[in-house]
Amino acid sequence: MHALLPKDQETIVALATARGSGAIALIRLSGTDSLEVANRIAQLSSQLILSEQPSHTIHHGFAVDHHGTKLDEVLFLLMKAPKTFTGQDTVEISCHNNQFIIDAIIQAAIVAGARQATAGEFTMRGFLTGKFDLTQAEAINEIIHAPSEKALQCSLAQLKGSLSQCFEGIEVQLVELLSLCEASFEFLEEEQRDLDFNLMVHARIADILSKIQTTKKHFNMQQQIKDGVRISLIGSVNAGKSSLFNALLGKERAIVTNVAGTTRDSIEANLYKEGYYWLLIDTAGLRQAGDSIEQRGIEKSYEEAIKADVMLLVVDASRPTTTEELDVYQRMAQEYAAKIIVIFNKSDLACHPQVATIFSGLPMLYVSAAENIGMADVEQAIAQKITSLFDLQQTSFVLTQRQFNLMSEIEKKLLYIEKSLTSQVHYELVSYELKDLLEKVCELTGKRVSEEILDTVFSKFCVGK
Repeated sequence: MHALLPKDQETIVALATARGSGAIALIRLSGTDSLEVANRIAQLSSQLILSEQPSHTIHHGFAVDHHGTKLDEVLFLLMKAPKTFTGQDTVEISCHNNQFIIDAIIQAAIVAGARQATAGEFTMRGFLTGKFDLTQAEAINEIIHAPSEKALQCSLAQLKGSLSQCFEGIEVQLVELLSLCEASFEFLEEEQRDLDFNLMVHARIADILSKIQTTKKHFNMQQQIKDGVRISLIGSVNAGKSSLFNALLGKERAIVTNVAGTTRDSIEANLYKEGYYWLLIDTAGLRQAGDSIEQRGIEKSYEEAIKADVMLLVVDASRPTTTEELDVYQRMAQEYAAKIIVIFNKSDLACHPQVATIFSGLPMLYVSAAENIGMADVEQAIAQKITSLFDLQQTSFVLTQRQFNLMSEIEKKLLYIEKSLTSQVHYELVSYELKDLLEKVCELTGKRVSEEILDTVFSKFCVGK
């Protein structure tokens, strides 16, 4: 073994597949000494030495401990640097998915010279060896945790470099702008009569700002791709929101009674439909509260109206609407028209549709959640609303909060530079600001990034990745 290796070259080991039931588990070894470590725990059926075999080959044999005791019949996948995920020598061991076997093999590897990997350490090594940049590394984590088909598609595109290309384009434009500013130092005042540097710099800044603002614009929508679509059921007390909630879920999750105010707090449940996760939220009824607990529940209903991606505004169609309810519905229709689907519930009873006039232009459905009448239409309307939301999402990547914050800082700095450009421009100061901006752009892709930031990014990964 090599003595005193740098931490990022030490041989690390971890379970690369999820813990739980299943036929096969995969244990990964990677590092400068990984082939030597693997030799100590590998007993091949061919009687050959694992490290001496060609790269990217699979070998049958047994994982053994330091006493030579067989731990499990396994397959060894041998991959030599640099054509590996980490850019280092790597051995992957496919064993039976029994936790005692897994722990025994990992412990044997540790005794043989490896150490337990930390969260995201395999991916960090791939980044450090130049296999991918930081945005692509973050995309790997997004792929693992993608909650929908759309999120997976965006993350796969990002892994191929869609976001990296965007950031590199911004970097190139900033370098060109910096070059333009520094070129202005070389021109004497009388030689600048035919060159309007101020105008040229303004145009370049406007172009870069446009690209950044376009990239940022759909950030909130991208969170819907990542976290699921928030579908809030909002309406007056006893309008049947909980019945509608249960009918959409296909099971009883919320308590349903005829007593007004039964739901005092928001109830959430997930549903997977049409390639997306639907996060259904059943809220407290909108009315004057009888106690402080109920009042807080009603306040949360208004908060959910703001946060919702899709709002099911549930109206009790079996009775006349009160003046107070009309005021609330009108307010909701004006403020949240783009995300509202109006549900006239209990329409199998005596129907009072006079309130429908304030919802002119909004999608309206007449249903009975309790009798399961019209529920297919409700699901179709929700699916159409979600489709229209994501039709607006054209970018082939999903920004992380880190990336969004950095782009916001770059945008703010560019706006400051643009504002400071006057007829008497000090291009030396502008150049200084642009160099600082380039540092921020390099931080996006990880070309120059602190160890603390790397630890923050990769700590979100699972241990085996």
